[in-house]
Amino acid sequence: MPFVKLKGLNKVTTRLADGRVATYWYAWKGGPRLQGKPGEPAFVAAYNAAVADRRGYQSETLAGLVVLYRSKPEFLTLAASTQAEWNRWLNRLSAHDIGSLSHRALDDRRVRMHLLEWRDEFSDRPRTADYGMQVLSRVLGFAVDRGLLTHNHAANIPHLYEANRADQIWSAEEIEAFCGKASLRLGQALRLACLTGLRRGDLVKLQWKQVGDLVISRATGKSSGTRVATIPLLNETRALLADIGRGEPDETVLTNTRGKPWSPAGLTHQMVDASKLAGVEKTLHDARGTFATRLRLAGLALDEVAEVMGWKLGRVSHIITRYVEQDEIIRSLADRIQANGSGTETPK
Repeated sequence: MPFVKLKGLNKVTTRLADGRVATYWYAWKGGPRLQGKPGEPAFVAAYNAAVADRRGYQSETLAGLVVLYRSKPEFLTLAASTQAEWNRWLNRLSAHDIGSLSHRALDDRRVRMHLLEWRDEFSDRPRTADYGMQVLSRVLGFAVDRGLLTHNHAANIPHLYEANRADQIWSAEEIEAFCGKASLRLGQALRLACLTGLRRGDLVKLQWKQVGDLVISRATGKSSGTRVATIPLLNETRALLADIGRGEPDETVLTNTRGKPWSPAGLTHQMVDASKLAGVEKTLHDARGTFATRLRLAGLALDEVAEVMGWKLGRVSHIITRYVEQDEIIRSLADRIQANGSGTETPK
């Protein structure tokens, strides 16, 4: 089949976590990703469908808002992995009946019923349904910010999935049990997560050049590099890093059993397997709360812990109160009182 030049195609080349180079094609910059390769019938069909959807923007519908959102910084500055996941949901919104809802209908409070009915189509998968609503709410919120809508009627819709792990931490016993079932490299990954609070994507990409004498300084993936996480080094962290052994500046601190950088999915899968073997019902994400408690035990005030974690003060206070204040810190205070009073005589 002869190659047909398609106007506006956007080619993006990226290096994957395993070192391979991948090429992705989009209908236009900020547009939907196209499957296949230029010249293939399926590719051309997908391109034509995307262009047809884009023309619908002038009709002032939800599908049109999706097209506009994809072309603006609010979407383009998201991490590539987030864009790929959100594109699937944006395509669903455009293809569904609610994609034809006009701006006037979207501003009517009664539209909330239709938005809930769309969410309910995924109610057998609560977390999936909630994720879809998150994407929809972001698009409508974008339209409000741009002055195209007056209200975001997808905002504040209760989640179907209620699990809340914000106050979960890894205890010392659980970490020991996990490391007893995990490989050395996997155990090091968990321990470093508990001692830095880094999210999975930032943890696996942490390089030795980002580890200083006093702090770890790394641009976070969640913010697409716009926010730098500055993490104080605890004595335990320094000891762990010494055990791992410093590598070259551009090498990752953590490596898998093959000596290669962890992929985010690979680390998660092995974490889940080792946790099951150890009988520990905790996740890698729970390491963030664990690090918050370590900071408090190291002497940081609650507002200082909140600053390091990037959390609201109330969330930090909840975790600290539950796991620290009534145990370790009170014991520490008792030890200090005992030490201070040991050299004095009891008043008669």
